[in-house]
Amino acid sequence: MRALLVPSGSIDLSPVEHLLRQLGVTPTRARDDEAAITAFHLSPYPLVLVGMDEAGDRIVLVRALRACPRGTQASLVLVARPEQVEKLQPLLEAGADDFLLLPLDEASATLRLRLAERRSAERPQPLPDDFELDGLCAVLLRESPVPTCITTREGSAFVEVNDACTRLFGYSREEMLWRTAKDLNLWETPLEPDRLSALFQEQGVLRGVESRVRSKDGEMHHVLIYSGIAEYAGTPHVVTMFPDLTERKQMQARLLLSDRMASVGTLAAGVAHEINNPLAYVTANLGYAHEELVRLLERGTAAPPDSAPATHPLKAVCVALGEALDGADRVQTIVGDLKTFSRDTQEPLRAVDVKKVLDRTLNLASGEIRHRAKLVKEYGEDVPLVRGNDSRLGQVFLNLLVNAAQAIPSDGDADHHEIRVRTHLVSPGKVSVEVSDTGAGIAPELMGRIFDPFFTTKPPGVGTGLGLSICHNLIHAMGGEMHVRSDLGRGTTFQVLLPSATTAMEQAGPEPRPGVSSAGGPRGRVLVIDDEPMLCTAVERILRPHHDVVYTTLAAEVLPRLEAGEHFDLILCDLMMPKMNGMDFHAALQRLRPELTGRVIFLTGGAFTAQAKTFLERVPNRRVEKPFNARALLAVAREVIATVS
Repeated sequence: MRALLVPSGSIDLSPVEHLLRQLGVTPTRARDDEAAITAFHLSPYPLVLVGMDEAGDRIVLVRALRACPRGTQASLVLVARPEQVEKLQPLLEAGADDFLLLPLDEASATLRLRLAERRSAERPQPLPDDFELDGLCAVLLRESPVPTCITTREGSAFVEVNDACTRLFGYSREEMLWRTAKDLNLWETPLEPDRLSALFQEQGVLRGVESRVRSKDGEMHHVLIYSGIAEYAGTPHVVTMFPDLTERKQMQARLLLSDRMASVGTLAAGVAHEINNPLAYVTANLGYAHEELVRLLERGTAAPPDSAPATHPLKAVCVALGEALDGADRVQTIVGDLKTFSRDTQEPLRAVDVKKVLDRTLNLASGEIRHRAKLVKEYGEDVPLVRGNDSRLGQVFLNLLVNAAQAIPSDGDADHHEIRVRTHLVSPGKVSVEVSDTGAGIAPELMGRIFDPFFTTKPPGVGTGLGLSICHNLIHAMGGEMHVRSDLGRGTTFQVLLPSATTAMEQAGPEPRPGVSSAGGPRGRVLVIDDEPMLCTAVERILRPHHDVVYTTLAAEVLPRLEAGEHFDLILCDLMMPKMNGMDFHAALQRLRPELTGRVIFLTGGAFTAQAKTFLERVPNRRVEKPFNARALLAVAREVIATVS
C-alpha cells in the first residue's frame, strides 16, 4: 500500500513515516501542498496524511484532494498536536476522515491507520472518466427542470448537481462539488439543516417539506424539499430535489395584496363619502360666515378687512374663520388622497413650479431627514416650469426623500451624511430633479429590478415594494422619465426628468377661497335634495341671496310635486342617499318630467359603487364634488339657470 505525506512547517511527520514503514506501507513525501495535489493527480494514493499548520487551516488542501480523480476513495488522515484538536472539526466536515495526535501512541496510531486502510479498500471505485448516466437517471438528473442534487450520506457533500440546481443557487458545478450546503451558507438559518435531518431520520424520506434557501447573491428562495436514499455509482447516496416556489409565493402575495388594496379602495371610497358630507356643510358654512363677516367689516370701516384696525373685535374672528377654512382645505386634500385608492385619477397636467413642490414636500419629510442627514438644496436659476401635476409630483418626491432618509442609518450621526436635492435644465425642454443620499447604495445586480412591482430591499414590514414602481408609472404618465445610479457603500441618486411646460398651458394657482359671489344673473327657483339636513341649509344659505331655494332630505317626497307640474329651474341632487338615491330619482324624473332631467346637477361625495360610476359615465349631467367651492356652485347654478331662461 502507498501513502502520501504532506508536511507542514509545524508538524514533524517522521514518526508517522517510521510507523508506516513498520506496517508495510510505502510512504512518499510531497514538498508542499501544490506538489501534493500534482502527485495525487498523477497517481492517486489510497492513504494521505496531512500535517496541520500553525493556523490549523488546511481546509483548502483537503477539498482540493477530494476533488481530484479518485479523491473520494482515498482516506485522508490529519496529523496534529493536542492543542490543535479544537481546529480539526471544520476539516473533518470538509472531507477529512480521521486524525492522529503527536506524540504518537503506537498502538492507537496503528489501529487508526489500519482502519484508514480498510476504509479506502471498502470505498467504491470512483466513476470512470467516460462515465455517463443513461435511461431514467439521465432524464431526472440532467434534463429535469427541477433543481436536483446528489450528496453523500455522511457529511452531505455534493457529488453531483444538475443545471437547474446551479441556476437556483447561483454557484457553478465546480464550486458546489465536494462542498456542503453549510459550507456555501445555503440555508436561511443555521438550525434549518438540523430540523430537516431530524425529519429525515424520523420518516426516512422528506416529501414536500417547505424551506427557504439562499443563493450566491444573497437572494432568498422558497423551495419544497424532496429527499430519499438512492443508489448512485454503486453506493447509497441522498438524492434531493428543490422545486422553486418563489414565483408562486410572489404571485400569492400579489393576489393577496391586490385583494387587500381592493378592500382598502372600497373602504377608502366609503370613508371619503362619509367625511365629505359633513365636510361639505362645514366648508360651506365657514365660507358663508367668513364672507358675511368680511362684508360687515367692509361696511363698518369703508376699507378692505385687511386694512381694518387690528383692535377691531371682529377682525380676530375673521382671521380665525380664515384659519378654519385653511384647515378644512387640508382635510379636503387628505380625503382626495384617500379617493385615489379607489379610482384611477386622470388629473389635468398644468405648468408646475418644481421648486415650490419640492419645498412643500421637504417640509413633510423633514421629520425623517433631520435626524439622519444634512439637507442641501441646490436649485438651478434657469429652471422653467414643468408639465405635470403638483400633487402627483409631490407624491413622487416624498417617496424619494423618505427612501433616501431610510437608506441612511439612524445612529444620530447626521452631520456625516447628506441628502441633496438638485434641479437644473439638462436640455431645452427637459428639467432634471435629483434626490441623492450618502446611504448604503444599491448592489449592481439589483439595479435592473429596482422599479419592479413588489421588489424591495427593505426588511419585512418596512416596505411593500410598490413605492418606486408607482412613482415610475406616475412620472411616465406625465411624459417624464425616471433613472437611478448608485455606488454600493457610497450612496444613490434618483433622477426625474420632466418636460418643460408650454406657454399655452394653464399655470397651477391657488384654489379660490370659497365665498359668495355678488355677480348678477337671472334669479331662479332651485330644488335641493340631500339626506344631510345641515348640508341642505348650507346650500340654501349660499344660494338664497340670488335664488329662491326649496330643499328636502327625501327625494321620494318631492316627486308628487314634480308630477303635479311644480316648476324648478335647477335641481341639486345628492347621488348617494338611502331609500331613493340620485340615480333612482333621475330615472323617475325621466318618466314624470323628462324636460327637467337636463337641469339636474348631482352633488357627490364620491361614486364608490360600480353602479354609481357607470351611471355618472352614462349621463351628461353636471356634477359638483363635495366638499364644494361655494363660488363654483354659484357659477354652475347661474350657468344652468341662464340657459333655462
